[in-house]
Amino acid sequence: MSWSPSPSWIQRWYPSRWSEIVGNAAMIQVWLNFIANGPCNALFTGQSRTGKTRTISLGTRALVCTNRTATHDPCGHCAACKALGDGKTELWGTFKNLCGSDYSLIPIDCEKVTSEELRELPYEGKLDGNKVIVYLDEIAALRRRRLEGMLLKLIDETPAIWIASAISLKRTKGIRKGEWSERMSKEMRGRFAIKVGSSHPHADDLQPWIVARCQEWNITILEPEITIPEMIRRTCRRVGYLIHMLAEAATRAFRSIGPDDVRRFNLDSQD
Repeated sequence: MSWSPSPSWIQRWYPSRWSEIVGNAAMIQVWLNFIANGPCNALFTGQSRTGKTRTISLGTRALVCTNRTATHDPCGHCAACKALGDGKTELWGTFKNLCGSDYSLIPIDCEKVTSEELRELPYEGKLDGNKVIVYLDEIAALRRRRLEGMLLKLIDETPAIWIASAISLKRTKGIRKGEWSERMSKEMRGRFAIKVGSSHPHADDLQPWIVARCQEWNITILEPEITIPEMIRRTCRRVGYLIHMLAEAATRAFRSIGPDDVRRFNLDSQD
């Protein structure tokens, strides 16, 4: 049965089941292997708006869930699922004990974390155990902020599992002639046993995904034979931008999206 979530809810939507993710097959398989056999250090890379963060979020939620489904989806009802939310809330210490999960989660926003916070990580037993998951969101920011070196020894000497995401690992040209910016050092890249990139979904897979989300969120697609292919073309198959289009559609009086709406949609921030 469809419902009518607010535009802001749609914009911040996170999948609750693996079947709701379109594309990123390699990333999904890594997480399913982690759930079945246990995780190890992994680095996930890919352009923004490709669903990378949403896939990682679902993976961490499924990992800490105490009552996963037969298809390895998080149940959404256990104490761990409720405490973790979208996968960016710390689940450690008292919260972990109350939830009954075998896993702890320590999410770190590498754009905002301070050197003092990184120094405090090894204390209070936070990194003691091979079921402690440290998630480094946009890890490449650490090198730019000259904080990368603080983690190299921690990654080597603690039993915690380190999961990281980055848009790119490669060097990029700087503003000045001859200037280059190294996104991640070879030393840091070498700390991750698994490296896998996000991938754009195929257009044939996106079409039913768009229809399913619109049905679920009570959004009407006008002239779908024109609108859906145009949505896919304009967004270059990036799920994040499709979600933004649907959020905008939900702001309209009749919660609809048509060919003209898609053509007028502002994509000037596209990577």
